Amino acid sequence: MKIAAIAGSLRKESINKKVLHHMIEQADSKVEYTWIDLADIPLFNADEETGGDPKQPAEMKEQLKEADGVLIVSPEYSHGMPGVVKNALDWAGSMTNENVLDKKPAFVLGASPMALGTALGQQQIKQTLAACGSLVLQQPEVFIGTAPKKINDDEVITDERLRETLKKAEIAFIEWIEQQQT
Repeated sequence: MKIAAIAGSLRKESINKKVLHHMIEQADSKVEYTWIDLADIPLFNADEETGGDPKQPAEMKEQLKEADGVLIVSPEYSHGMPGVVKNALDWAGSMTNENVLDKKPAFVLGASPMALGTALGQQQIKQTLAACGSLVLQQPEVFIGTAPKKINDDEVITDERLRETLKKAEIAFIEWIEQQQT
């Protein structure tokens, strides 16, 4: 099973990248993750789609197309989704060349230094994915609050409960993907 993995932050020391690294390192043996880097995706411009997508969005869309599911681990900025995530979803879900998110199972989670986690940002991401036709897993919801207290500088999750939550979430997402494939 192939899962496209997206970190919704461009920061080198992103908490969300650390969570995603942990999930990839602890992945179920039947799962192969493909990390999709959003740093070089240009701003969405429908004029640029004429004659095909530009190189970077086309490469991202190909990676998403090959995946059985999409995992997005994202921070929340100003009570919403990061612009880099919205931009990527606009390219991936555009109907002009090919909407690679249509009927694609997706799961969203996120980490924040704030106590409430990333609930509002996740809601926006889920709404956009659903608008693109993605089959978004609604439960479990994983809002990692006070994340710096749970993850050390070596990208090790020190909180046992969080490790268990992430493992259960991955299992639920794998089962969700398998259900959609039947």
